[in-house]
Amino acid sequence: MKIPDWLLHPLLAFTSSRIFIFFVGTYARIMLPVEQGHWNASPESPFLSLWAKWDSQYYYDIVVNGYWFTPGQQSNVAFFPFYPLLVRMVSGLLKDNVILAGFLISNIFFLGALIIFFKLTEIEIDPGSAKRVVYYLAFFPTSFFFSSVYTESTFLFFMLGTVYFAKKQNWIAASMMGILTSVTRNIGILAWPLVIFEWLRSNGWTLKQIFQKENWLSLWEGFKKHWFDLIIISIIPLGMITYMLFLKVNFDRPLAFIETQAAWGRENIGPIGVLTKSVTYMANYPIGKGWLVNFINTFGVLFFLILIPFIWFKINEGYAIFVLISLILPLSSSTGSIIRYLLTAFPGFMLLAKWGRNEIVDKILLTSFSVLLGMFVTIFAVWVFVA
Repeated sequence: MKIPDWLLHPLLAFTSSRIFIFFVGTYARIMLPVEQGHWNASPESPFLSLWAKWDSQYYYDIVVNGYWFTPGQQSNVAFFPFYPLLVRMVSGLLKDNVILAGFLISNIFFLGALIIFFKLTEIEIDPGSAKRVVYYLAFFPTSFFFSSVYTESTFLFFMLGTVYFAKKQNWIAASMMGILTSVTRNIGILAWPLVIFEWLRSNGWTLKQIFQKENWLSLWEGFKKHWFDLIIISIIPLGMITYMLFLKVNFDRPLAFIETQAAWGRENIGPIGVLTKSVTYMANYPIGKGWLVNFINTFGVLFFLILIPFIWFKINEGYAIFVLISLILPLSSSTGSIIRYLLTAFPGFMLLAKWGRNEIVDKILLTSFSVLLGMFVTIFAVWVFVA
């Protein structure tokens, strides 16, 4: 029996990229010196320890000890609860092996995200682009976070699911997925305007024709027929609201997840200020670990910002606005970890897949992504901060 493309290509992209990062990470861990004094997530399994570093410690802490908040200090309330909740549930089936549970959840949800991404890109662009997009995402330089004890896989799965069901005009399923998106990461609240934008489009309204009377008349007719859909869509923020209520009840700080960000050295100086600070740093300091990380994040965010006008005109305006906001929010305080946040700016990968129709572009993207992925996995494996 022939395997359908929507399953075959995500499976191939998942399998080939995971074999690649697992081999590179393991080899790097054996052959290169590792900075001592770091947390050993799974002493009984060096392989699992490879994929539980940096922020993984906070998810582990939430699963084992629950939430805590200390004003002015780094606190685990910065990390939203749905992923730790899933890990806790699965770890109960694995003799309380939290790291194994987190690793399995991340990889399973990543495969699911690739499948949905294929189907969504097939709808938005064409089948050829859908085949390419899953490889671009799977081999993106920081895609190893999809297999790490981080939220990237679950967040992307629910965000893509939200958009996919909205495209299908299944507003109940889109809203359910949207709720889970908004309780997985703080930026998940952007699922709400994405669904609203798709509802507007489905009722004949487009941003490009905002000043045309017919545009608004079409929307009014759609509203009269489908007003109840908007009520269903309005429940999407419930995920974030529920977490805020939890923080209010337990710490009297509904916005504790925002307050604690300052303890990570993030200052609200705006995206222009952050980029200026980043460029100034690179101009005045010698090349080293900090300089390279700063350069990688700055280059990554500038590259995706350049893609936004093309996303607007080549795919749709809603996606362009989503990418812009998803970059501007973290960029308002720091370039730190931006290269990881790009993983969930999925319309950028759609555009690259569209451009990948050109064989030379396709080869350049896959080759450069693979080389950088190998480099980033290598340094991540030996406890050098990447994102």
